[in-house]
Amino acid sequence: MRYNFVEMTGSSPVSPSKIIMDNQEIYDLYVLQSKNVRRLKQVQKSLIKDINFYMQKNDSFQVEIKTKLLALLYCTISEAQFIQILHTPSGFSYTEITQIKNQRSITESWKLMIDLAMGKVGNWQDNDDLSSRRNKLHEIIKTYIEEPHGIRNKIAHGQWIHALNSNNTKENEEITQKISNLNVIDLTIWSEVHQYLALIIRDLVQSPQIGHHNNYWVNLVDLEQYLEESKDWTIEKRKERLKKKKKQHPTKPICKRADCD
Repeated sequence: MRYNFVEMTGSSPVSPSKIIMDNQEIYDLYVLQSKNVRRLKQVQKSLIKDINFYMQKNDSFQVEIKTKLLALLYCTISEAQFIQILHTPSGFSYTEITQIKNQRSITESWKLMIDLAMGKVGNWQDNDDLSSRRNKLHEIIKTYIEEPHGIRNKIAHGQWIHALNSNNTKENEEITQKISNLNVIDLTIWSEVHQYLALIIRDLVQSPQIGHHNNYWVNLVDLEQYLEESKDWTIEKRKERLKKKKKQHPTKPICKRADCD
């Protein structure tokens, strides 16, 4: 059974017999979706700023609210960027776009997008090096796209504190714990990894046309380095850094006198 593409992206399922996009239309959609992604990233930046503010004030309730909104927003950005990447100029053909969209799940769509993109560089099925890189990207998709979407779906369906099982008959304790553990550090890492994925896929699909053949490898190495560096990031360290920042730059008191600076 194919997943509900209307629910995932807000667009209708693709039927090749009814809709055919030419290269200009693919480009035009890419431009439109790029504007959506840029605005969503502005919203993301604003939410993170709010979370930092409430952390400094030790307002755990507001931090929780903003963090869960940030989790919802991350998945919104992921879906928006999925459509943006899929319509990369000089990238996927309309037939490939249709094939990717019509997979059973968003995870399977991402995986197929990786496989088709890798295929533009070489035959990953007969190349151990390419196959290894492809498998690594599939693991990243599972961790940073599939799992966050599962958490997002619970929150989006009102399960903000206690996650329920698929039949809504009892608690799913594993996901409840994941929801409880959500924090701005993990969400920041998810988002950054997502940006690397976008760069890698674009370089793969554009390489035959504009010489990006090796850039995807550079970005993949950078991604692996980022994952290694971010392993030690913790919410406690972030709180300490914010406390130090607050001491160094205390909030200036409001003064209504005419002689105030």
